[in-house]
Amino acid sequence: MNWVQAMAKLESEAQGFVLLTVMAVRGSCPRDTGTKMVVSEDDTFDTIGGGALEFQSIDIARELLKSNKLQQHTERFNLGKDLKQCCGGVVSVFFEVFPASDFVLNIFGAGHIGQALVKILTEVDCKVNLFDSRPELLSDIDARNVQIIHLKKPELAVESCPKKSYFLVMTHDHALDQQLCEAILTRGDSAYCGVIGSSTKGLKFRQRLLKKGFNQDELQQLTCPMGLPDLKTKKPMEIAVSIMAECLLLKEKQQLDYARLEDDINKIVSIESRD
Repeated sequence: MNWVQAMAKLESEAQGFVLLTVMAVRGSCPRDTGTKMVVSEDDTFDTIGGGALEFQSIDIARELLKSNKLQQHTERFNLGKDLKQCCGGVVSVFFEVFPASDFVLNIFGAGHIGQALVKILTEVDCKVNLFDSRPELLSDIDARNVQIIHLKKPELAVESCPKKSYFLVMTHDHALDQQLCEAILTRGDSAYCGVIGSSTKGLKFRQRLLKKGFNQDELQQLTCPMGLPDLKTKKPMEIAVSIMAECLLLKEKQQLDYARLEDDINKIVSIESRD
C-alpha cells in the first residue's frame, strides 16, 4: 500500500497518522525531494530511504502523534555526523500530523431521519459513516465528512467501526435493528448505542437481549428511544436535532470525565515521585 492509499485507509478508519515529506536534500541522500511516507501508531507505509534516517523519523512522527493535535514540524538530519550513515548528506523532513477523530458517528439507515442527521453533521467537526442496504437512498447524499457505504447486510460492518465511536441505529427493519444492537453490544466498546423508536420498542429489545444472554450492565449501554427525553416530536429534522444534541452532551461529559481521570492520575504520579 502506498502513502496515498494509506492516508485514505487511515482516514476512513478515523485513525491518526503523520505524513512525512523529504523537503530538501544536500549531498548524497537515499531519496529525492518530494518523497513521502505515512506513519500511524502501529504501521508505516512507503519509505523515505530506510536506515537510521527513517527509523528516527518514525520515532519523531509517533511522538508528535501522541498529542493528537493538528500540527506541523520540520527536522534536519545530517546523515553522516548525526546518524552515522555512509551517504553523508543532509536531509530536511517535513512532518504533518493528522490526528485521529474523537467524534465518529456510525449511522445505520439512510431514511428521513438519517438524511436529516447528515445535513446537520456537515457543519459539525466529526466523521460520519452512513450504512444502508438501499442504494437508491444513498445516491443523492453528498457531504464532505460522510462516507457512504452500501451493504446488503449492514450488520456485518459493525465489527470494523472505530472503537469509542457512536452507533445510531435507524433502519427500516426492526429485525435488522435488533441484529445491529446485538453486534454493537457484543463489541462492548462503543461510546453510545442508540436506537430509533418508542419506549415500547426499547423494552422489547431489552427483553430479547436478556434472553440471548446479555446482562443488565450491557443493556445499560442501549438507548431507546434516542434523543432528548423531554422533546416530543415526530418531525424528522427535529428528531435529528434532538439526537445530535444528546450525542454532543454525552461527548462533552465523556471529555470532562476523561480530563478529571487524567488529572487524578497526574496527581498520583506527582505524589509517588515525591515519595
